[in-house]
Amino acid sequence: MALQFNPTILKQGAYHELPGPITKLQIQDRWDFSRYKVLLEDGDGTAGVSRNGVEITIAGQVAAQDGELLLQETEMFGEIEQLRSLLDTSSDTKFSFFLYRDVGTSTYRYFQNCTVARFQYNLSRADLYTYSILIHAEDPVLQTVLPVS
Repeated sequence: MALQFNPTILKQGAYHELPGPITKLQIQDRWDFSRYKVLLEDGDGTAGVSRNGVEITIAGQVAAQDGELLLQETEMFGEIEQLRSLLDTSSDTKFSFFLYRDVGTSTYRYFQNCTVARFQYNLSRADLYTYSILIHAEDPVLQTVLPVS
């Protein structure tokens, strides 16, 4: 198995690779539960454990897109504008977020039913723009799919 890191958004049938390089990808799983304490007994009890959605934090630099080096400030700003438009999920359009592609078997690992909770970008350096995205995946299962042939 040869996993290739390839952060990509699939929205309305179109694939959009995130500008790179990606400097951080952090995934946070959380669980809900009820905790109770019995009087005069050590410890506590836990009941009703269920898994919440997943929070995915991505940080990147707008230095390259699809293998093309972005050297001009206008090109980098254009990429930020496109990314901002892509991440807009205000119209209830959810997307899938792809993490890895297995080159040998052409399988993909991804989260589905995703929306954006926050998009932050820094335009203060004319030579390199940076951004961070907080994605919420309603479905906590990391999916595996074989492409249709």
